[in-house]
Amino acid sequence: MIGANLAEGGEFARREQGVGYGVHWNKVAVVTMDCKRDERSTMTDSTAGPLQALWHDVDGDQRKILIALLERLAKLPLFASLGYALRSALIEQMQWLSMSAGSVLFVQDGPPDALYVLLHGRLTVSRHDGEGNERSLGCIEPGGTVGEHALMADEPRSTTVRVMRDSELLCLPRAGYEHLLNAHPLAMHEMAKLALRGSSSSRERPVLPRCFAVLPAHRGVDAMALAQRMAHAMGVDPQLALVTQDQANRQGAGWFSERESRAPNLLYVGNDDAQWRERCLRQSDWALIVANAGNPPNTQRELWPTLATGKHLPQHLVLLHGGEPGAGSTRPWRDAFSHTRDQHHIRNDADIARMVRRLQGRALGLVLSGGGARGFAHIGVVRALREAGLEIDYVAGASIGAIMGAGIAADWSLARTLAIYRRGFVRSNPLSDWTLPLVALRRGHKVASLLRGAHGETEIEDLPIPFFCVSSDLTEGRLRVHDSGALWRALRASCAIPGLLPPVFHDGHILVDGGVIDNLPVAQMHRRMVGAIVAVDVGGDFRLATDLEEAWTPPWWQVLPELWGTHRRPGLAALVLRAGMVSSDAATRQQRRMSHAVFQPPLASIDLLAWKSFDRAVKLGYHDTVERLANEPDLLARLRAVQRTPISG
Repeated sequence: MIGANLAEGGEFARREQGVGYGVHWNKVAVVTMDCKRDERSTMTDSTAGPLQALWHDVDGDQRKILIALLERLAKLPLFASLGYALRSALIEQMQWLSMSAGSVLFVQDGPPDALYVLLHGRLTVSRHDGEGNERSLGCIEPGGTVGEHALMADEPRSTTVRVMRDSELLCLPRAGYEHLLNAHPLAMHEMAKLALRGSSSSRERPVLPRCFAVLPAHRGVDAMALAQRMAHAMGVDPQLALVTQDQANRQGAGWFSERESRAPNLLYVGNDDAQWRERCLRQSDWALIVANAGNPPNTQRELWPTLATGKHLPQHLVLLHGGEPGAGSTRPWRDAFSHTRDQHHIRNDADIARMVRRLQGRALGLVLSGGGARGFAHIGVVRALREAGLEIDYVAGASIGAIMGAGIAADWSLARTLAIYRRGFVRSNPLSDWTLPLVALRRGHKVASLLRGAHGETEIEDLPIPFFCVSSDLTEGRLRVHDSGALWRALRASCAIPGLLPPVFHDGHILVDGGVIDNLPVAQMHRRMVGAIVAVDVGGDFRLATDLEEAWTPPWWQVLPELWGTHRRPGLAALVLRAGMVSSDAATRQQRRMSHAVFQPPLASIDLLAWKSFDRAVKLGYHDTVERLANEPDLLARLRAVQRTPISG
C-alpha cells in the first residue's frame, strides 16, 4: 500500500527544476508528480486531519505527495465522482509501480487482476485477431487509466498493454478493489458503470510519437544537425525540443516529464555512448537510425545496432544523401538494420519536412487508379495539387496509376514526366507487340522495356517519396502489395491486364493487373500512413455500350464493314481491359468513401486504349482539378490544414 511504501523510507527528494517529487523505496519504484509547486506546498485544515488519521506514520513532505495524488485522482474522469474520503481510501489500497520501456503490463486473455493509472510515461494498447495478427488500438497518456473494464466486469483482458517508455503507475489490485466494493458499494458501483460506459464508447486512434530517439548508425553522422533541422520542420524551438546527454546527465524522471510538458515534441540526440543511447530509447516513442548513405554499410568500421532495450519501438532508417539515392543503395542498409520498418531518404529540407509530416500524422497520401489511357489525367491532377500548395508524402497506384505514381515517387519534374511518358506511350505504342495468343494477345516486351528504360535497376526502397503498387496474385488468390524489390517488375505486374498482357511469373507466383482485385488501393494506404488520403479515380465511370442485338458474332465479312459503319461493337482489347476492371468496381466505390477527397476528371471521351489522347487527358485532369479546388475552397483548406497541424497522439 502507498502509505506503507512511503513509510519504508529509503530516499526521497524534491525536484527543484520542475514539476514534482521523486519518491524511492527499496530502489524499486519512482513516482513523479506534475502538480504545481503551490498545490504541493499548501495543506488546508480540512485535508490535514483525515490524512493524519489515515497516514499517521508518514512525515510532512510525504504527506504533501499524498495530497498531490488525491488532487490528481480528483481530476481523472473515472474517480472524479468519488468523495474525498473514498479517494483517500482508494489511495490506501493502491500500489506504486515503476516499469521499464519494452515490458508488458498485461496480455490479452489474461486475468483481470488490477486496474492502473499512468502517472508518467506512455503505454500502447493492441489486440490480436483470430488469425494471430496484432492491431494497434491506441496509446495511454499520463493521467489515463487502463484495465478497469476487465477488473470491474470480471472478464479476461481484451487487449495487450505494453510500456512504450519508462513509466510510473498506480495499481489498484483486485483485493483492494473488492475491499472498497464491500466498504462503499454504491459509490464503487457508480464508478464501475462509468468505466463500462467509457470502454464501450472508446474508439481506436493511431499511436503517434511525441518523443524521438535520433541515433547515429555509425561514426561520422551529425545527428545533432539533423535533429535541429527536424525541430525547425516541427515548428519547435530547438532549445526546447533537443535533449542531449550533457543536459540529461544524472536527471530523474521528473526532469524528463517537465521537458516534455514544455514542448509538443522532444528529440533525444544520441552519440557513441551506449548507455546514453539506451536512455534515449527508454524515453522515446520512436527511434530514427541515421546513416550517411554515400557509402555502403560494409565500408564503415563500426555499426551501432539498436540495443535490445529499444526493439519494442517502431524504428525507421534515415539515410542522408549528397544527391539522388543510387539504384540498389538502400537494401544493404535495410539488411544491416533489419529491424527497421521503413526508410526516409534525406536530400534536402523538403525531405526532412516530409519525414516530419509522416511521423506526426499529417502526411498527404495520393492513390491513383487504373484506367488505361485515361490514367494520363493523373499527371494533370498532381500538377494542380502541387500548384495549390499541397505536398505529396506517399504515393500508391494500380495498373496505369502505378506507372504514373512511380514517376511522382521518383520526384521527376513535370517536364521529365511528360517527356518520358509521351515518348513511351504516344510515339511508341507499348501494346503493339502482337503475338500468338497462347497466354495473351501481346508479348509484353515493349511494356517491360518502357518501364525498365524509365527506372533502370531502381528498387522501390530507393524512391525518395514512399511508394507501393498492387497486383493480383492468381497463385494465392489475393492482393499483392509491392513495397520493395525491383520497381520495373512491380509496375509490370501491376499493369498485366489478363488476356491483353501476359502475367508476370516471379518467385513461384502468377501476378496480373492489380485492378482485377483492387483498382484504387486506399485501404492499403490507410495501413501505412496517418493523415489525409487523396484518391484519383480515372476508371470508375467507364462503361462499355453497344447498339447491337445479337447472341453470336456474324461471319467476318459481315463484321468488317462495321469498322466504317455506325454500329458500336466493342473491340477485343477493350473487352479484355474492361473485364479485368469490372470485378473491382464495388471495391472501388468503397475505397472512394474511405478517402478524404476524390477527384474524378471527366474522361468519358477518352477510350481506355487511346494513347494518342495523352495531352488531352493531361489537360482534362489539370483543368478539372483547378476548377474543383477553386469552387470548393473548404476542401483545399482542409487538406492544407492536415499538413500544417499535427494530429494528437
